[in-house]
Amino acid sequence: MQTTLSPKLWDLFKTYIEFNTSLESGENYLRACELLKDYLSLYGFDGQIIEIPEKLAGNKNRFNLIARKAINKNRPTILFYNHIDTVPADYIDAFKFKIIDGKIFGRGACDHKGSTMAVLSALSKVSSPKFNLIFIATTDEETDQKEQLKYLASILKLPKNTIVFDPDTEYGAVTIGHLGFVQFDLLVKGKSTHSAISHMGVNAVEKTEKIIKFLLRVKKEYESINSKYKTFEAMGLKRPCNRLNINMIKGGIAPNVVPDKCTLTIDCRYIPEKNVAKEKIKLFQMIGRFCHKAKIEYEITRTITIEGYVSQHPAIDKLNHIYQKITKEKSGKFVVMGSTDVSEWTKNLKLAHFGIGVMREDTNIHGVNEFCYVKDIENLSLTIEEFLRGQEELK
Repeated sequence: MQTTLSPKLWDLFKTYIEFNTSLESGENYLRACELLKDYLSLYGFDGQIIEIPEKLAGNKNRFNLIARKAINKNRPTILFYNHIDTVPADYIDAFKFKIIDGKIFGRGACDHKGSTMAVLSALSKVSSPKFNLIFIATTDEETDQKEQLKYLASILKLPKNTIVFDPDTEYGAVTIGHLGFVQFDLLVKGKSTHSAISHMGVNAVEKTEKIIKFLLRVKKEYESINSKYKTFEAMGLKRPCNRLNINMIKGGIAPNVVPDKCTLTIDCRYIPEKNVAKEKIKLFQMIGRFCHKAKIEYEITRTITIEGYVSQHPAIDKLNHIYQKITKEKSGKFVVMGSTDVSEWTKNLKLAHFGIGVMREDTNIHGVNEFCYVKDIENLSLTIEEFLRGQEELK
């Protein structure tokens, strides 16, 4: 197959896909870091494998990679963010590398090992850089990596002129922002008793119904709040909006027992203009007032938050121009309909955060027979290559 990617990189891609990096144990993470480190060392990168303290990784064994080239404090720095981990897959040959009709199959192909190959290809072709290059490969992006990223920041000590290129995103345009995120469990409390004497108990499931009706009213209000930024056309929306979804309900222990508890798992998304910390407080206060009035006893038992972020930087327009020229795509600058710890990480560090990936609406991300297009990897690689060559102008 004719391709701009080198045979050496294709061999690496095959090995990388066939490492099952979805395992909670972290098996293959170290091997993946070593594989990437050895490849980058061929092109002048000084690699360092970082063992994450277990207390920052849920008491699990985790390794990350930091690789640097041409460090010079007087030049701008570009950090390429990557993650090794993938979601699990239980279909046949999920981790087998296959190329069929210009498509590369294997778990992680589009999320986002294919994008990593594009980055590596570009880095291997830009010699004697006049700017700083940093490549990182992280873990637990698909679950929770907030504390791990903070730890990496303490090691990286990134200069203020750093821009973060994130290829863990959509193809077809430049991603400049992500949504904010709040997820929590709402435990509704009751009193258990035999179903035949239910008048002596309090049915937590039935109480939960009232809260659901209340939350659906809030949902309607949320979805009327739109961002000023655009989102990808494939999402079926012109602009992102706030979201509130009740995604899980768990309650009851037996058919003849009045349940004493029922748990709702609620997932909220906020447009980047919103302050997630403030929105969380506001929502929790609304729930509290409703439950007090309805005489419902409850507890919020688990909360995860991510702040949304939109970046503005002259490099974004430059990247968009290059991408349009190479791909002939309409392109543009959009907020992706998702949330990521990297977005909050870069926001806290006050760094520009943007990128292009190889995910498309038809590439079965997180699904059966996940794949990416060879052409998309090639185009992304060419875009990054040209982007890097002009980067010294962005000082």
